[in-house]
Amino acid sequence: MLTLSTLLVAQAVSFAVVWALPSPAAPQMNLHQAVQVMAGERAAADLGLRRWRQAQPPAGRDNDWMSSVVAARLGVPRARVRTVWQRSTDPTAVQVQVIKQGQLLAGGPEQRATVEEALLLPGLLWPAFELAVQHADGQWTVVGADYSALLQWRRQVLLALLAGAVLLAPLAAWLALRVTGPLRRLADASADLSLQSTARLPVEGPREVQVMAEAMNAARERLRDQAHEVTRMLAAVAHDLRTPLTGLRLRADSAPPAQAERMVADIARMTSMIDQVLDYARGELHPAQRHPTALHLLLEECAQHAQARGADVRLTHAAHVSVAVDVLQLRRALDNLIDNAVRYAGSAELRLEAGDGVVILEVADRGPGIADADKVRLLQPFQRHEGSRNRSTGGIGLGLAVAQGAARQHGGELHLLARDGGGLVARICLPLAQPAGPSLAGRHG
Repeated sequence: MLTLSTLLVAQAVSFAVVWALPSPAAPQMNLHQAVQVMAGERAAADLGLRRWRQAQPPAGRDNDWMSSVVAARLGVPRARVRTVWQRSTDPTAVQVQVIKQGQLLAGGPEQRATVEEALLLPGLLWPAFELAVQHADGQWTVVGADYSALLQWRRQVLLALLAGAVLLAPLAAWLALRVTGPLRRLADASADLSLQSTARLPVEGPREVQVMAEAMNAARERLRDQAHEVTRMLAAVAHDLRTPLTGLRLRADSAPPAQAERMVADIARMTSMIDQVLDYARGELHPAQRHPTALHLLLEECAQHAQARGADVRLTHAAHVSVAVDVLQLRRALDNLIDNAVRYAGSAELRLEAGDGVVILEVADRGPGIADADKVRLLQPFQRHEGSRNRSTGGIGLGLAVAQGAARQHGGELHLLARDGGGLVARICLPLAQPAGPSLAGRHG
């Protein structure tokens, strides 16, 4: 990815700037020079040292050899002198260092004197230490390494890193927006992805995001083709079954009355199943043919048709609203919901409301309802509620799937909600849009 490469290059440049800054060497001190600064013979700044006063002696283990040499050199009591290494507190380290410098030439009783004399050699450098001498007022004068150069280098490093972060922040923000923006839009679009929709997912952003979007579009096309092929097969089988059913109906007329009645009932039930399969196939295979329609008149017509069949169906409220819909699909969905309510509750109440950019069509009943765990499953095709929707009712599990498919064809959704006081509310939510042409209130196909 180009943007990622650019960010890595910029980060590498930032680290290169930091490493290019000169870093001071680790502080080192010479005991002879420290004694000169303590005695006031030389200025501390000239030797890269620092001199200050404090109330307490330096913390750490006192080095007897070095403190003894300093006390003799300055002519002060040994008890008022402290020499503390900041890193090493092992007195033998002094002897080892002197040996390495080739200064320890004598042995036996003279070894200590030789070492103490060698400690004051002008060219002998030691790791940073603090030399402190106590005055009569109890205050301590301390001579130590000057860390100002190291502190200045650290400040330079910090400023360089801060400048790198400031320079990289816009690039990082732009990179994040360039990657996350298309991903967010792709996620939002995929949330509404369905086999019925013809809209393609947006192909934008970095190459990797574009490849993912193209792959998802191709996968949906393949799945839609396979689903349509299966649906077409079901529709063909259901359509072909009508011919033998017609023959059976003719033969039933010549059968004894008792057998004929049972045969006709079975044929009617099979015909109803075939009609449901064909209704589902039509909704899946054919796009919605929308026309401006007065939904309150459509709902009244569905209620009247149900009442003509002897069903207890009431239209409790119907707002006057016109929306461009596929009348056949929406009527088929409402009829299925009304049939379900009448079959399992004995009655149904219809309601139509509009507001907040949506149209709400409700079919409510006082039946046993549907458990929350089964609501999503029952919206899928050929899914049945075994507790109440059994084979004796004649359903094959397509009524809710047909209603769901019709709602989605119109950009809406079907929700199954628990009704206050018991029962079920099947709610179709459709986007509210003004008709493109004049209202056709009486046009229902």
